[in-house]
Amino acid sequence: MAYTDLFNEALDDLSTTLNTITGLRVVTDPKAINPPCAFIEAPSFAAGNYNIVSVTFPVRVIGSGPVDLNGLRVLLSIAAGLLTKNVAVLDGRPSTLNVGGQDYGTYDLTIAMQAQTGAS
Repeated sequence: MAYTDLFNEALDDLSTTLNTITGLRVVTDPKAINPPCAFIEAPSFAAGNYNIVSVTFPVRVIGSGPVDLNGLRVLLSIAAGLLTKNVAVLDGRPSTLNVGGQDYGTYDLTIAMQAQTGAS
């Protein structure tokens, strides 16, 4: 089933944009997390009306293992790559994520977007 509502289209637009970063695999389903990758989580939103919505997506850039200096530099490089894609990265913070019993270094980013319907 194709989802064409404003939220799913915003998710697809962000995923498409991030997939243009060379070497970055982007996933939207937690079952598909296989580090290293970027995982787009469920968004939060604020609606001023029915057809224009401010959306914020948590995006976890997941490294290939525990963060040492080299791992941190890779995560920072990926985060910098996101900034060059003209997406509104509001903030970022280092963190960890446990996948299958192993901890991975991450950079957790918040990306803002505007979603809207075709109606006026």
